[in-house]
Amino acid sequence: MKTSSNKYKLVVCDIDGTLTHDGTIIPSSHTLEVIEKLHSSNIGFGLASGRDIGQLQNLKYDWNLSFDFDLIIGLNGSEYYDLKHDTKEVLYSLSQEDIKDIIEKMLNKFPDLNVSVYRDNVRYLRFEDEMAIMSKKRNNMNNYYVKDISEMWEKPCPKVMFRVSEEVMRQIEPYAIEISNDRYRSCKTQSTMLEFVHRNSDKGNALKAYCERNSIDLKEVVSFGDMDNDKEMLEVAGLGVCMKNGSDKCKESANAISELDNNEDGCAYFIEKYIL
Repeated sequence: MKTSSNKYKLVVCDIDGTLTHDGTIIPSSHTLEVIEKLHSSNIGFGLASGRDIGQLQNLKYDWNLSFDFDLIIGLNGSEYYDLKHDTKEVLYSLSQEDIKDIIEKMLNKFPDLNVSVYRDNVRYLRFEDEMAIMSKKRNNMNNYYVKDISEMWEKPCPKVMFRVSEEVMRQIEPYAIEISNDRYRSCKTQSTMLEFVHRNSDKGNALKAYCERNSIDLKEVVSFGDMDNDKEMLEVAGLGVCMKNGSDKCKESANAISELDNNEDGCAYFIEKYIL
């Protein structure tokens, strides 16, 4: 595979399982050096994540970068931030009716599941468990434990989340796919995270909206990801790269697969070898 930095104007990366090692949200020093090199080479750099834009903007400081992210795709494509225009655009949200429908169907089938939703920079959860505590610590989140499950659907929100063990994931994923419809769909965003989002909400649609607004040809974009929720972003980019450690669906959607996995700085080495 041969390519060069002259061909590309923008690199967009998923974070967990792609840009960072397992168990951390701060990339290695090598990866951060490569990100700085992209910026110095006048190639834009963006993030695409299930986290909200506010959290993602603050990563610039946690990562000690010298520049702001050109693009931030948040909540798996429900929203994006455009640095050039200094604007945030909300693209898709689940209606209150659909949130209620998803939660009731999932809990009727699997009554022991924990469930959460993002709203107003707060994560609303059904109950506290070890996964919720670990996620709060890792992501510096504000957790609120509902007194009544109906609090989950008091307002529209971008997604409904179920964090489970890998064993439970194998049980609930087929049913989540079965109940998906023309209003909402399920996607596995980590081996232990299942989410429901608006039918049209994905990282690929958000990337297309940003590029159209900024007159960037999608052929000039490189995207990196590792899970099922990254596949649309890999499909629309001129060069879509799935990590060696990625899911089968993600690999099927990619133009290339990294030679090293996320714990070996596979994303950084790919950029150095083929983009820079």
